Amino acid sequence: MKKYLMAASAFLGVLCLILVSGVLKVSANVGLDSMQVAKLINVNAVNHAILNGDGDYEDYWKFTLKKPGQVTFNINNYPGYAWDFEILDGSGNEFTGGTTDYSNKAMGLTARKVGLPAGTYYIHIEDYTNSINKTYYFAVNFEENANVEYEFNNSSSAANKIKLNTPYVGEIQNYSDEDYYRFTLPESGAVTLNMSQKAGIGWNASILNLEGEVLSELTTEYSSNVTKPTERTVGLPKGEYLIHIEDYSSSTHQPYAFNVKFAKSTAYEKEFNDNAQQANSIGLGKNYYGHLQSYNDADYFTFFLSKPSSVSLEMGRKPSVSWYMSLYNSNGDEVGSFNTKYDQFANGIESKRYSLPAGRYYISVNDYTNTRNHKYQLAVKVPTPSISSKSVQITNYVGKSDSVKVSALAKGDVVKLFDSKGKLFATSKPVSGTSTTFSIKQLGKNAGFIYVSNTRSGMLESSRVKVSFKAEPKTPKPSASNIMIKNNKGKSDTVIVKGLKKSDVVKLYSSSGKYLSSKTSTSSSATLTVKQLGKGSGSVYVTVTRPGMNESDKVKKTFKAE
Repeated sequence: MKKYLMAASAFLGVLCLILVSGVLKVSANVGLDSMQVAKLINVNAVNHAILNGDGDYEDYWKFTLKKPGQVTFNINNYPGYAWDFEILDGSGNEFTGGTTDYSNKAMGLTARKVGLPAGTYYIHIEDYTNSINKTYYFAVNFEENANVEYEFNNSSSAANKIKLNTPYVGEIQNYSDEDYYRFTLPESGAVTLNMSQKAGIGWNASILNLEGEVLSELTTEYSSNVTKPTERTVGLPKGEYLIHIEDYSSSTHQPYAFNVKFAKSTAYEKEFNDNAQQANSIGLGKNYYGHLQSYNDADYFTFFLSKPSSVSLEMGRKPSVSWYMSLYNSNGDEVGSFNTKYDQFANGIESKRYSLPAGRYYISVNDYTNTRNHKYQLAVKVPTPSISSKSVQITNYVGKSDSVKVSALAKGDVVKLFDSKGKLFATSKPVSGTSTTFSIKQLGKNAGFIYVSNTRSGMLESSRVKVSFKAEPKTPKPSASNIMIKNNKGKSDTVIVKGLKKSDVVKLYSSSGKYLSSKTSTSSSATLTVKQLGKGSGSVYVTVTRPGMNESDKVKKTFKAE
């Protein structure tokens, strides 16, 4: 039974090699005991040979790659006996190697993967235990791939050159192996190292400058719950940088995948900015972003005020995450500080206002709780310049909506109107030109005032400007000398009003203020007929209402008795 299992294991190993490689290549054993006499083999073909023990304890084979790519070396496993193997360059330097499985349950293949550039390479196979006079089967499978790690890249000077925003794969060949990659940023921006993760296996990966200083680093998660890649982001200026990947836990001969993502940006924090002397210079009114690379990391920013101003420091909030923000003057004196809200409802912006004289200022961003690898957003904002009252034109119409036109604006400005008590009653949409016009149902018949503010993109709301408006226009009252009254006996009385304009409406009231009659003029005068003003002398009141204007004041006119 045992012999049957061993035979089945051998058969399965060879079958796997044939399935993987597609070709069975018979190779005679000719005592290939040195690199100089190594026999040339084809890639993607199965070969076999025997170490006969009669001065033959090792074999050398060679193969040639016309293009760079990934080589997978496969050799079959047998219970109870094993071979050592390695892939070498012409100088005998080992790219990868190992020993076949020879446990009681040994079946299938032992495999090693390694990225290699075009060239000639050697396979060295020798006895490890009990393998003399036992046939071994092996294959060198090749897959052309420009996005694979190429050995030897164990130092910064031998780093593989890689492209941005392109996936790459590689392997740590032994516990002392380390892989270096080199990339170039064409301009400043945010660099994100995306690294695969796998249960039970851990890698340590870093972004370095050419001096070897760590700009950002991560260790992959290797618990049984891991499901997706992890990332670290750091802002960097234009230039050349390195990726360094090494074993953290059980990662040898385990494939990893990574991608160096890049997004150009002038609004991203750039390392190193760990003190005031290295502070990133930022502009007013613009959002900036960054990452604290560790709990001990500090990010510094600096800005300049050309004149005294009210300044708002703003920092984005996140649940369970909090940043500590401090403001310093050029002498290093702390002007103020705060930490962002971080309860389960935390969202929006944390902001603090400071009245500052002209000068240079510094901001430090530190960890308060759980901020590592959480992206932050900060901004320094000053108020929008106040609107000039001369730029506000108010028309207080009669009988239709009033108009408020605000000019001298910039694209995107948002204007607000407040009543005399400070209550907001109108807000414009972001303007697309240099002015905006409000239509207000009624400001009021009488004279008054409103307040106007403006908010420019990236700035705080301006102070409110008081703007007065006139009362609705009133028709000039008629002159008493232009009013003639005939108190007739036995027929209707008449009131003639002169000095009018066409379409003026004349109204007649009794001495007690009771409405009596009205007439719309068709010329410069109008005649009103009243059934009876009274037998005795008395008085009436006359008003005129012109189109688009309110009714005039009442004018008293006396009349004689019939």
